[in-house]
Amino acid sequence: MAECIYSNNINKSILTSGFTIPVDKWDIFAKCLGANLQKGERKEIVVWVGQLKCSASYTNVNLTGENAGRTVFQVRYSGDLVSELRKIFSPNSDNYDAVGGKLEVYSGKVGELTFKCLPAVTVNTINEDSAVSTTTGVMNLNTVVTKILNDYVPSKKETFAGHQMGSFFRSDIPLAIYETGIVESAPYLITGSVGQGNWAMIPWVCIFDRKITTTATKGIYIVYLLSKDGNSLYLSFNQGCTDIRKNNSKKDTIRIMREKAEDIRKRIDSRGFNADNNAKLGDGLTELGELYQEGMIFYKEYKKGNVPGESELQNDLRLMMDIYKEYVNGKAENTEIIDVEVGEEQLSTKDTLDQIKKYIAAKGFTFNEGLVENYYLSLKSKPFVILAGTSGTGKTRLVRLFAEAIGATSQNGRYKLVSVRPDWSDSSDLFGHVNLNDKFIPGAIIDFVKQAELDSRNPYFLCLDEMNLARVEYYLSDILSSIETREYVDGKVTTDPLITENYYGADITAKGKYGVVRIPENLYIIGTVNMDETTFPFSRKVLDRANTIEFSTVELLANFDSTQGEVKAIFADNTFMKADYVFFNQCASDKDFVEDVCIELQDINKILEKANAHVGYRVRDEIVFYMLNNKNAGNLLTRNQAFDHEIMQKILPRIQGSSASVKIMLCELFKYCAGDYESYQTESDDVSAKMMAAANKETCKYKESAKKIAFMVRRFEEDGFTAYWL
Repeated sequence: MAECIYSNNINKSILTSGFTIPVDKWDIFAKCLGANLQKGERKEIVVWVGQLKCSASYTNVNLTGENAGRTVFQVRYSGDLVSELRKIFSPNSDNYDAVGGKLEVYSGKVGELTFKCLPAVTVNTINEDSAVSTTTGVMNLNTVVTKILNDYVPSKKETFAGHQMGSFFRSDIPLAIYETGIVESAPYLITGSVGQGNWAMIPWVCIFDRKITTTATKGIYIVYLLSKDGNSLYLSFNQGCTDIRKNNSKKDTIRIMREKAEDIRKRIDSRGFNADNNAKLGDGLTELGELYQEGMIFYKEYKKGNVPGESELQNDLRLMMDIYKEYVNGKAENTEIIDVEVGEEQLSTKDTLDQIKKYIAAKGFTFNEGLVENYYLSLKSKPFVILAGTSGTGKTRLVRLFAEAIGATSQNGRYKLVSVRPDWSDSSDLFGHVNLNDKFIPGAIIDFVKQAELDSRNPYFLCLDEMNLARVEYYLSDILSSIETREYVDGKVTTDPLITENYYGADITAKGKYGVVRIPENLYIIGTVNMDETTFPFSRKVLDRANTIEFSTVELLANFDSTQGEVKAIFADNTFMKADYVFFNQCASDKDFVEDVCIELQDINKILEKANAHVGYRVRDEIVFYMLNNKNAGNLLTRNQAFDHEIMQKILPRIQGSSASVKIMLCELFKYCAGDYESYQTESDDVSAKMMAAANKETCKYKESAKKIAFMVRRFEEDGFTAYWL
């Protein structure tokens, strides 16, 4: 007999994400699977649920946090078994617990398992102070507060890197707060911190109203602050201090913050919270810790060993949220709204990109000349870009540093890195699913997308790391299709609904929290890919919808001059990134320029037709948009450089094959890019060598494309097959 257990990093739904089996039951599974699974190894088997046969996969994974050191098996079902599993696992909700119940496991023949549900030990009423929700496995506030007070200070004696306390503050606590239903994820961002690189003296968990601020450095917010000795946890209505301190002495900063606090105390009822300057986070505080202390407007102290019950903790949070809402709704000034420094400085697009490149260089990274401009133009033309190249060439780093350079960070919730899993097969992994208890379980990006939609003023960057570990056209198809429906509504670019309220099933809370989800105009999706034997190739559907930027060269020589000193980020709003063109007819004002581009594309398309590789209207439109964006920005790239990039990014990635027509087409396309060259013959054995020599000449019109074509022809000569990808 094996008992289901909870794990913070494994989904609790039996239907779609499975359950976990303790390692001491390994012998049962070893007999069924026929051999041991190594860590990280995955094996497909057949599972019988009652009389219903379905497929499943087992993965040997390691847990962190409370279950650190335990190895478990994660089961993931496939097939539409919702109704049948409900009948089997919970025929009577009074007698069976679909999530926390016990399962009897026994083997049939090797490769087949039978799962039989047994009566679970459940109660009809749930103790409000129970440590873990019986439906979700999420901690309650009493458990969270107790764990902070008991465990944080002892944790500081242990190694910081990778410590479970970090994920507890960053993930578990925000989840517990959201789970109360008091704080909604759409209008509010919850962020926790235990320090960056080293343990923080005063760790914190903030609740931000996104209209006011998304960073602890400025604005007004709710924050849980742990005292230096770990004996007191403060729930406070607080104010950011860092931005004030930049322009004032410490003494003046404290004065300004106290004056601000008194002003708010006069206008808003305290609801029974302390409304004084007597909070004490400890002696010998850092300046930042002291300013945290001085910033408290209203507060309540929770003492170690005397933590209130769940109902009181939730009521305190509810009252503090009432204060926050009253402040936001009634404030007479707009000084807390996030400022856009770029708008104040009136920087040109070129000047902004120069500053971005300086920021990236100061972080120790140097990219090929024109790459940052190309990346920017690609995102502005279509909010979906693929960065391709060998591992370690800086693809993911470019996405992160570019976002940081214009003020979008993981700390303020405007940059998100999602590692793609090999078992992703549909959009539910990204957006979420409904479990057996009719509760919606959010996916990897739904909260991020919803936040971007609510914060339309600022750009948001989603990086799908190693996106082709799974088939892109499977899990990303809904997003790709949604992007193609872009249109103008009330002056904003919007899309058809990506998710409707039916997606959440009977979960009323999820419907209220997320509602209808679209791809907002300020969301930019970037995928990084490595093309090797462990990944999937791209379909034309995907390639037609993206600019594919190749990272083929790396500058390994150190340039210490460029890394000297600090370069500050520029806080650019979405006007810097927003698409200027969505429909082809918007280009009519540049008729002559557009016609010139289209004539050249028509000539190229005639060559591509010889191997059935010609492009359609979508590719035409996006190339035209790219060229116009470059022109309107004051020619960040020369006209030929820009068109060269688009041949590389929109045309060549679609070409592959082993037929003679493919080689002939590539040779003609090369002649178009580089011009005729001496002794050119398609049947020659050294065509690629002659091409490379011609591509390096000053007379070559489109150098990068010509070099790439030469490489593709060489691969054809050597392997009898060619493709764009390395």
